[in-house]
Formats: sequence, structure tokens, C-alpha cells
Amino acid sequence: MNLSDFPGLSELQVREIRSIKRHIHQHPETSWHEFETTKYIREQLAHIDGVEVLELGLKTGVVAVIHGHVPGKAVALRADIDGLEVNEAYHSDYPSLIQNRMHACGHDFHTASLIGAAILLAQTRSDWNGDVVLIFQPAEETTDGARVIIDTGIFEKYPIAAVFGLHNRPEITTGHVVVKPAPLMAAKINFTVTVHGVGGHGSMPHKCVDPIVCAAAIVQNVLTIASRNVDPMQAIVLSICSIHGGTPQNLIVDRVEMTGAMRYLSPEVGKRALERLKTVISATGEAFECRTEFNIVEQVPAVINSPKLFENALTAAKYAIGADAVVDSESALASEDFADYMQIVPGFFYWLGSRKPDEPVYSWHHDHFHTDDDALVYGARLLAISALTVLD
Repeated sequence: MNLSDFPGLSELQVREIRSIKRHIHQHPETSWHEFETTKYIREQLAHIDGVEVLELGLKTGVVAVIHGHVPGKAVALRADIDGLEVNEAYHSDYPSLIQNRMHACGHDFHTASLIGAAILLAQTRSDWNGDVVLIFQPAEETTDGARVIIDTGIFEKYPIAAVFGLHNRPEITTGHVVVKPAPLMAAKINFTVTVHGVGGHGSMPHKCVDPIVCAAAIVQNVLTIASRNVDPMQAIVLSICSIHGGTPQNLIVDRVEMTGAMRYLSPEVGKRALERLKTVISATGEAFECRTEFNIVEQVPAVINSPKLFENALTAAKYAIGADAVVDSESALASEDFADYMQIVPGFFYWLGSRKPDEPVYSWHHDHFHTDDDALVYGARLLAISALTVLD
């Protein structure tokens, strides 16, 4: 279809997706516990003629499909649905009703935007060919929900040619969007380090091998990787995030456990830093006569937008929001498991402005975080038109 003729949401539909966003905001559920959210999304999709909810055996989350005029290739659109363990401090007309639970990253905004896109695509389905797969993904905050969606086989069931998603960005004002052809968000590695020593009485350290001293040296040494082993023009963060070991008694323990995380944009930088991380931990342990264990707990790749979809994304932004809507922004070292979909098919991820111009910035996961509901119409149109730039 001619994208310049693509319809907007009616006033009634705008009120509907605002209501959906506010309902989800008031009833946040954390990763893998999005049971009521899942039920609510299914109910909302059931009201949209032309949307087929797929039964894939998911514990939480919803996948649905809209069929176009005739069969063809498919495009996937994704939103995440989980909240966080944050106690909301921002005052609004629709605050979270659950203590210490909050949509502090705007996944309620993403979900409502995708439902809005579903409304638009369903009412125009006679004007385009192929299929649009709607993914309402659980557990983004734990960065393991995308893999569960992938394991359903949905990417094999439909010939998905591309996947699009968006994330609100409170640093950017409503009416603007970041369409970035470079790495947008960081890869992440969570890891554990266990240091084994020889315990004993605190008065006889020469008869012991103190893992606490070794652990302290490891903390100091791994921090040199970012400053001495990686190009200073490249972005990387490497942190030891927790240390567990020792007792109040006068003794030397035989074991210390640590957790850490590393984030980076360039795969080459990540490979080099990981090699050095393993070497530094092992060599430091040997220097202190300790045995060390290093284990990767979780690994998420970087969100690197497909160059093949860059022109599609620019076109979608132009028709969804406006020719002057596209702005630039620095990449972020936060991570997103949308990157897992990008390992299977070409993908593109937007940052959508979600702050009123006269308001202060409250970033993701802040207890005052909130999104501008006026930006929902842009989210809905951006997702819907993104799909149509790929479909016939």
C-alpha cells in the first residue's frame, strides 16, 4: 500500500490504547510472573478483528499473527511486558497499585504501542500481503525471555524476513525517534568467580591460603582491562558487583565467591576483554596460591541494527512521525535481549522519544520514571509502518 495513505488512530482508538497502557501500569508484574498481564493482553487482542492469538504453550507472554490479503513473507514486531521491583514515587492519576512493583522501564508503553499497531494493521490487512507476527515478550528485564519465544519455533513456522522493536527513551522528547545504523545497545556478560584457598586460624596466616586477599587483588587487577587492554575510544564497562566470603570469627575462610558483569558495544572488544578477564583471574589466583573458577552465567549480544533495514527504518520514521522526527543519540551500555532475535533474522530497534519537553529527565529504572502518553500514537504507527516497509 501507499504509505502516505496509511491511516492514523481514531480518537476512540487513541483513548483505548491510553487506557490499556494505564491499566498495565497499575498492575505491574515482574519477569516470569506476568500472568494477569498475559491474560489482559489476550483479552485486548480478542477484540481486534483479524488478530489470531497463537497457542504456543508459553507460561507467560503472547504471540499473535495478522494475515494480509494474500500469503507472503512475514515481519515480526516485538514489545516486552514485564515490570520491575521498584516502589513508584512519581505521582500520577494511575499509579502502580502493587507495593514495590512498577513499570519503571516503560514496558507498559511498549505493549500498548504494539496493540495500537495491531489495530492499525488489522484494519488495513486487505491492503498488504504476507503476515505480521506480534510478539508480547515476557522477562526482558532478566534478558532471557526472547530465547523462550525463539524456542517456540515461531521463526521457523513463519518465513520471518525482519523483526522490529522499540524502546521509549526519556532523554528524547515526544515526537522524535532515534534511527541509528550503528550498535545501539551493549552486549552483556554476567559471570561468577570462585576463589579457593586454605582456611585456618587467623593468628597463623602462614599456614593458610587466604582467598579474601586474593579476591581483593582480583578486583583491582580486572579493572585494568578496560584502561590498559582495550582501545580507549571503545566503550566497555567491567565491574565486580558482589563479594561473599568470611565470617566475624577469628579465622581465615577457604572460599570467596564474586559476581561481575561486562558490557561492550564491539564484538571484537568483548572477545579481547573476555580473554583478558579469564587470564587475569587465573594468573592472580596462581600468584596468591589460590585456585580460581570462572563461569559465564548469562550472555546477551549487542543490539546492532541491520544495515539492510536502515532505509526501511528511516522511511517508517518519516511516515509514522514526520520528516524532521529523526534525531541522533549516543549508544547506551544498557542491554536488551531483542538482540537475540537479531541473531536469527535482520532486526531494527528504535529509541522513541517519550518525555514532554518541559519535564525533567527520569531515566529507566528510576522511581520517578514515566512516559508521555502522547507518544503512544507514534509508537503504534512506527511499528505498523515498519512492518509495511518490508511486506508487499
